[in-house]
Amino acid sequence: MILALVLAAAPTVQIQASVNGGKKSADWAYARVGTPVTLHAVLSKGASAESVKWFKIQPTVGSLDNTTPSFHFAAVTYEETPVAACEGKLECAADVSPSTLPAVKQLPGSGSMAYRVEVKVKDGPVISTPGLSSTKYGGLTREVFHVAFRRDDSLIGFSSELLNTPYIFGSAGPDGRNQSDLLIGSDCADFIIYGRRRSGKKAEYTSSYEIDKQAPELKAGMKARVGDLVHFPSMRHVAILFEDREPVGEVTEDDLILHTCWAPPTVQRIGDTDCVAPPYRVLRFPN
Repeated sequence: MILALVLAAAPTVQIQASVNGGKKSADWAYARVGTPVTLHAVLSKGASAESVKWFKIQPTVGSLDNTTPSFHFAAVTYEETPVAACEGKLECAADVSPSTLPAVKQLPGSGSMAYRVEVKVKDGPVISTPGLSSTKYGGLTREVFHVAFRRDDSLIGFSSELLNTPYIFGSAGPDGRNQSDLLIGSDCADFIIYGRRRSGKKAEYTSSYEIDKQAPELKAGMKARVGDLVHFPSMRHVAILFEDREPVGEVTEDDLILHTCWAPPTVQRIGDTDCVAPPYRVLRFPN
């Protein structure tokens, strides 16, 4: 009985977030770039902080393979980075600027980031929210707090939430478990389907071989446009058309694509990546 009372009285801390000054929530925070997201270290009743430390938790690996020699969830490696600007504060302005994986200059402020807060309680212990040791399905669990910023509400925008995560070949996993939904990482097709689902459209995780069942190839004479999919069947790869350069409406090696291929998601000129080869097919999701 005494032990139970002691455990019941033990102080706890939780990360909650407020988006654009709204109500605090323990749910992961999703927002458009430019919308302020404030993280709050919420202590249990009666506890007060003597010191506070905030940490970003970031992957240190750019690509993984879940399929060799047979399916398994390859372990993503992470490291913690102190957020010096938030030390000693119960509130912390969230941002997703990476320090381990490369930033994508064309999508500033976009991507995801995990956070941990550690509090020394006055006249009490050091307590913490879940962090590096809380892993499942190869990456951080839902118990680790995440923030995701998107460029806008387009397919490109919602897909950009997966910036700062590694490429993971075979990210779908068995039994409907998908590492994309957990902001762990994705392969080329799951990266796109994640964005489609996040935009509120019906979509099923699939492979680059079968994505054209959900986004059919454009009919002859139709012009490509930003947000279409560029499919490279000979390379088992698919990407999102990010910038349509001259000649407009025609996919060429000078166009820019948003994709992930054995490297974290990035924006790249088609002619500058080894992941593509002719023929180029243009696919488009229905409205």
